[in-house]
Amino acid sequence: MFGTAKCGHCGQIGTKIMQIEPNGAAYKQSAICCNSCNAILGVTGYYDTGTLLKKAEKERDELKQRIEGIEHAINQIGYLLQSR
Repeated sequence: MFGTAKCGHCGQIGTKIMQIEPNGAAYKQSAICCNSCNAILGVTGYYDTGTLLKKAEKERDELKQRIEGIEHAINQIGYLLQSR
């Protein structure tokens, strides 16, 4: 049913994933490369789960601080309105 893919450059069989960072690029990418000659056969986005998680945690902490600041301001307004 399925055939084994051959490298279009050297004709050998087998691939591997390598992380690449092209010159001038802001992000890493994952390249599907030939095992034999390292020719790049395809490219896909690179997702570093740890980095994404740390970024999400940082954004969450920033939002938490903003919410706490808003709650504090609301409590102050409520106190001032009750004092009148």
